[in-house]
Amino acid sequence: MGASTITGLFDPRTSVILCGSSHSLLNWVTYALVVGHPGGFLWGHVRLEGEVLEDTDLLKTQLIPKDKFISVAPGELSRDEFGGNVALGGLVRSEKEEESVRRFADFLRLPGQTQKLISELPRDGPSPVLVLSGAQRLSALYSGESVGPTIRSVVEFGGSMMVPWAEAPTAGRLEFERILHLKGESASRWREAELTVERGWPNGPLRTGAKFRLHDLTPVLSVLERYLPRSAGA
Repeated sequence: MGASTITGLFDPRTSVILCGSSHSLLNWVTYALVVGHPGGFLWGHVRLEGEVLEDTDLLKTQLIPKDKFISVAPGELSRDEFGGNVALGGLVRSEKEEESVRRFADFLRLPGQTQKLISELPRDGPSPVLVLSGAQRLSALYSGESVGPTIRSVVEFGGSMMVPWAEAPTAGRLEFERILHLKGESASRWREAELTVERGWPNGPLRTGAKFRLHDLTPVLSVLERYLPRSAGA
């Protein structure tokens, strides 16, 4: 599969979740998919106190520029339901305006740090892909009905979103426009990993139902082959 076959993954704006069990492998594949985006990327990571990363984890390298990386505790990304409810109740609106007001209120429910980040994004040219690793650590802070509005607000007001999810997939994944599953033991054994597309793109290799080894996807191969050593068993 040539590199040109998966251009435009994030245009028009979309939301992508990549589910798997290996934190390090998920981060590397996410990086491989976003690094060539014309608008670049911003990478947020939900950290745990005392978190120890695997030696092969992308986040232990210098590949993500410091000005493109934000590390936050889970509590910093909780929704502001009160602020959104106040805004929704306080605005005078007609029936025609109801939907636009609802979307704005959903934006105001986003975490304050997320709102600030979105407000500072460039408005000219392609918008960056917003990555959030460790997002599974936010599960307790987001009810099932709040996942969809949160994702849609980030995409509408910010840009495409890509979430590596290092835990068993939940029903919340269905709120994302694109759903990928990565089966692999570790980053060092990435050549053996398989990618399955549960809900994909209308064009290119990542169509719904597609399944293949990572080394068959040229853009991912070129990144991982460059930065990850070949394991003895691969």
